Amino acid sequence: MWLFSSWLWQRKMQHFNTKDCPKISPDAYIMFEEFYIFATELARLCERGKAVPMSTSHSFNCDGKGTANSTGSKRMAYEVFLGGSCNPTTWRSDIAIPTLQNLGITYYNPQVSQWGPELIAQEYEAKQTARVLLFVIDNQTRNTAGIIEVAQLAATRSESLILVIYPYRQGQTILGEAVSTLEYYDLMNGLLVLQYLMERQKIPIFENISVALNCTSKILREDINIQTLHSEDGIKSTRISLNQNGIDIIMLREIFKSMEVNDSGTVSLREAWLTLQSSARCNMSVSEVCNAVNKSETYRALISSYKGKGDPAEQRIDFEQFCTLSSELPWRTKGNGISYESEIPSIWSILCRKASKFLRRTIVHPFNRFLDWTNSFTPETEKKDLYIGVVNNDLLWLESSAAPLIESMGLTYFRPSLNEYNIRILPQELQRMKNSRLIFLIVSQQSRGIAIMALAAHLVGLRAKLVLCVQSLPEDCVLSGEKLSEQATKDYNRARMYLADYATREGVPVFQNVADALQHAIQLVQSSC
Repeated sequence: MWLFSSWLWQRKMQHFNTKDCPKISPDAYIMFEEFYIFATELARLCERGKAVPMSTSHSFNCDGKGTANSTGSKRMAYEVFLGGSCNPTTWRSDIAIPTLQNLGITYYNPQVSQWGPELIAQEYEAKQTARVLLFVIDNQTRNTAGIIEVAQLAATRSESLILVIYPYRQGQTILGEAVSTLEYYDLMNGLLVLQYLMERQKIPIFENISVALNCTSKILREDINIQTLHSEDGIKSTRISLNQNGIDIIMLREIFKSMEVNDSGTVSLREAWLTLQSSARCNMSVSEVCNAVNKSETYRALISSYKGKGDPAEQRIDFEQFCTLSSELPWRTKGNGISYESEIPSIWSILCRKASKFLRRTIVHPFNRFLDWTNSFTPETEKKDLYIGVVNNDLLWLESSAAPLIESMGLTYFRPSLNEYNIRILPQELQRMKNSRLIFLIVSQQSRGIAIMALAAHLVGLRAKLVLCVQSLPEDCVLSGEKLSEQATKDYNRARMYLADYATREGVPVFQNVADALQHAIQLVQSSC
């Protein structure tokens, strides 16, 4: 087909004055009559025994619209694929494309005003052949499919991937819709899980597009490995610490969850007050913390607005009110963050500091991404048959339905230590998954599911033995008492469709019904025993 498109490009150029004609891409679409003419001429050449050229001297900067600029290199191979956040973001046209053009670097831009399925093959080819995959996670969109795709590429294309992250902000809007505290938590938690998966593969993360573009130029022009970039190149620290934007709210979510009774979504004001005192991480006495809470405007407002009978401290508050109350405590501004360096050691960073340049270049061999997973030498006595990955209310299903069924068949299983995945428990959970013969993950319709979907996509890329249950969010979806907008529902379902499609193409069984999925997982484990 490349030969055909090249022939078509040359034929069309014969019919136009080169000064007046717009440049035509070799991957332009044509009518059946033109295809027939091409096939006829190709048959004549073959009958005469003439050699048919199978390559062309043209390659292009492409914007996905069929327009292109000749650069004189071979084949339709772009140096950079510009992936990540699309409409309404303008980072490509405002920053990335002008910079790459000034640097003489070829690129493929998948962002178009009207996307169509006919662009799928073109995008796939550009992504497969690009030397650098530059992905930007911008906070103007929910980035649901983008996060899943980056998690997948972190497992399969770690030697090519560069990521730029602009974190979400509390109180911001997305496409004109206010982001609630709960959604902000889910979005930030998804980003942090993605960041952890990236760090495990030693993939650089940037906080600025221009800096990432300068490093892209360095990688291409000096022919160096992406994974040899260091802090002097402007990459983010390869350690996740509690000082980062968004971590505090994850800690608060865990504190709030620990106080919840029967997943009611509320806690008593008294319990919240006492827990915030005990959780305060600052150099203050208990009396000073108590005094700070009592002086809190939010606390006083909640007490004064109480209209029930009895002790006003027994009224119930939700997570958003809990966050507001905690934000007024001094410990939030003391800067006493907790480093994860002791919890998440990076053996790769230690090795790379001591290794030679040659060794650093060899550890990123494409096949090495599988060694960490498939070649984990765990004694059989420490393994279990299944790892059941669930979030939120599906833990009740696991305990009441799945666990008795699994145990009745004489099988063993791991279950998550919490009802959600975050960077605090991820190292432990990944180790449990490695020690399981099969991993069964459920993307439930009772959660936004960003973190577990990113984890699932990464595991598919690592060739872990998986079964997935992926459930779409229904119309008028309500999560934790919040009704999702139509746009939000579409965004989260888009990620589910991307994950299900990717997993299916990689041979991973994907179900929508959780009972069917569990039964299939059990059968796979039993058949391998």
